Amino acid sequence: MPITFTFDLEDHRAGTTAPLRCREPTERILAWLGAHGARGTFFVVGDLAEREPALVRQVTDAGHELALHGLHHVPIEETGEARFLDELRRGRAILEDATGTAVAGYRAPIFSLTRRTPWAPGALAEAGFRYTSSVLPADSPLHGIAGMPRQPFRWREGPVELPCPVTGRGRLSIPFLGGVYLRYLPVPAIRAALHRLAADVRPWIYLHPYDLDPDEPFAVLPHAGYVTSRIVHHRRAGTVGRLDAVVRAAGGLAPPLGEIAETAGAGALPEVTLA
Repeated sequence: MPITFTFDLEDHRAGTTAPLRCREPTERILAWLGAHGARGTFFVVGDLAEREPALVRQVTDAGHELALHGLHHVPIEETGEARFLDELRRGRAILEDATGTAVAGYRAPIFSLTRRTPWAPGALAEAGFRYTSSVLPADSPLHGIAGMPRQPFRWREGPVELPCPVTGRGRLSIPFLGGVYLRYLPVPAIRAALHRLAADVRPWIYLHPYDLDPDEPFAVLPHAGYVTSRIVHHRRAGTVGRLDAVVRAAGGLAPPLGEIAETAGAGALPEVTLA
């Protein structure tokens, strides 16, 4: 089952005085995708695109899909219902103005589209987004919605949703194809989880610039403790090797999420609401 590659292009520094670290990892992953002859989906934070438009143009110049990862990298509930729609429109406009490319997709920072944000799908539709990949269909220490479909579905008030791929049951369900999970899980375990996915699941990998930055100095992350920050910091040097192994196990790379969503949306999908 081929996998779509997705990248959350964000600036995770605690402040703006430290050097920007997301440029080199982004260029590295662009080279990796080029070597595979594949196109991916890059979810870009709006305020980063406003500061670094040339970096965002590198993504679209290489033929990859551009999508929004929020105007700022904060959970949806912190943005709040009153500001969410306006920030969606502003973030989308920044990306489109920087690249001349239409933006159809959205991913909530930290998968923060949850039962605490029932107004979010309707706002996404009103802002013109055709799909989202914002739901973690599992329990999570941060954000998640246990019991949600794992295959593509349509928000009753909004666009198509392509949920984060997970494996396991109940509280043991994990997003095995992304971030620290991809970096830490044994490759045979990832391969086995891929083979267990239902035929109608659309799997995608997600990574961040820091997942490819082994030289970044260690620091305790905002909203995370020392142990969690150490876990996030370690095992970065082997990320590209793991990517290669997982892609081989999956049989290759699938098209960008926008194309997957368009194909899925052309058929009958389950309808879901948070209201």
